Amino acid sequence: MNTVQVLNKTLALPMVGVIYLYQKTLSPDHGIFRSRYPYGFCKHYPSCSMYAKQIFIKRGVLGLPRVMRRIISCNPWSLGGIDLP
Repeated sequence: MNTVQVLNKTLALPMVGVIYLYQKTLSPDHGIFRSRYPYGFCKHYPSCSMYAKQIFIKRGVLGLPRVMRRIISCNPWSLGGIDLP
C-alpha cells in the first residue's frame, strides 16, 4: 500500500468508531431501541449506518460521497430497497 492509501484508511477509522458507537446506543435498528422496532426501522438494506461502516472499511474516506448520497436518500418519499456497498 502506498502512503495515500494508508492515509485514506487511517482517516476512516475514527468514522467507523463513531458509527459503531451510534449503532450500539442510539440506532433504532441496532441499539437499545431495537426492541421497539422488531421488523427494523430502516427501509434500506443494509441500514444506513451499516452501509456507511462497510463503505468506510472498504473505500476509506473516499467513500464519503456514497455515504452522503445514501443518507440524503433516506427520507419519507424514498422507496428504500437493497443497496449494497
